[in-house]
Amino acid sequence: MEFPRTIRILLVEDNPSHAVFFKASLGKAFKQAHEVEIAECLVECFAKLEASHYDLVVLDLGLPETQGLTTVTSFFKEWGGEYPVIVLTASAGNGIGEKALRLGAMDFLPKGEIGADQLARAVRYGLERWRQRLELDEAQRNLKSFAHVAAHDLKSPVKSIALYADMLRKNPKNGSEDTEGREYLGYISEFADQALSLVDSLLQFSLLGEKSVSLETVDVRQVTSKAISSLKAVAVENQAKIEVDELPEANADEGLLAHVLQNLIANAIKYRSDDPPVVKVTGVHRGDQVEISVQDNGRGIDERFFGRIFEPFKRLAGRFGEEGVGLGLTICQRVVDAHHGRIWVESELGVGSVFKFTLPASSGEESRELKEAEAASVRSNA
Repeated sequence: MEFPRTIRILLVEDNPSHAVFFKASLGKAFKQAHEVEIAECLVECFAKLEASHYDLVVLDLGLPETQGLTTVTSFFKEWGGEYPVIVLTASAGNGIGEKALRLGAMDFLPKGEIGADQLARAVRYGLERWRQRLELDEAQRNLKSFAHVAAHDLKSPVKSIALYADMLRKNPKNGSEDTEGREYLGYISEFADQALSLVDSLLQFSLLGEKSVSLETVDVRQVTSKAISSLKAVAVENQAKIEVDELPEANADEGLLAHVLQNLIANAIKYRSDDPPVVKVTGVHRGDQVEISVQDNGRGIDERFFGRIFEPFKRLAGRFGEEGVGLGLTICQRVVDAHHGRIWVESELGVGSVFKFTLPASSGEESRELKEAEAASVRSNA
């Protein structure tokens, strides 16, 4: 890959001889025009990044004020996502390089094993991967922006179609004898409602990445009750029975949690079997997390589709022909991911499904569990 201008590299290295070796090796094998500036510590590194722009940062993990992964975490805390980073480790076998990659580094190089060609290749690939990441981020932003604008602009006319179709269907002047016309108006209303559901899902999906997660202690049972109230009409229509156990408190964004619960409970009703739906919402405390389960007696999901159903626009038809937009579970997964939890499904065909997800436990729940464990220990030793 050729670059249109001189590549500016910031090397964070406190050993002068190592810095000289790096510059000489890169000059030998990296043919693109480049310049290397040196920072001997993180403080100087941060000052240079504030004052000027660089294309790549090469970060030695053994600096005067920090060592190992602390160096990486300190850097990414201040400048994460702003620059591609290659880290220099003391050796290949200590596992620190792999951990640095998980934190966001482009590559890692053991200092004792660096050759000129290897160094040049790492710089080249690091810059190329960074360029691809920026292009992908831009494409995702554009796609979200388009989805938001399209959904927003579609919502008003579709809502108007549904409103006027409903008014015509209920207008006594149209005559009760025109059953065919009323049937067609009913179809229009139904399809308009489906279009509105799609529009709402697109809006939620497009805004999800922009919404910050506001964590607070949340009464999960109370949030569940609100979610059930919003589904009262569909529950009555399907003769659904919804049972809610005592649920532990969680550290969560109440609005986003309500959306997850509403979606999972609505799916439990929608993807029903011939029997009236029975939905059970339960929760348990597991260490520093709470696990919430939404169980149904529906037709179940084939194990082959366990991963697919969380992908965008992937959907399974309901027992009675209902189809979702294919974004509901994707949004649920994004919300749970934003809480550093996970979501999964356990299911058996012909029996039903259980959707489970985890959230951070509230500090009160952790204290309660600790007290219960201590009490149990006292009882067992009595």
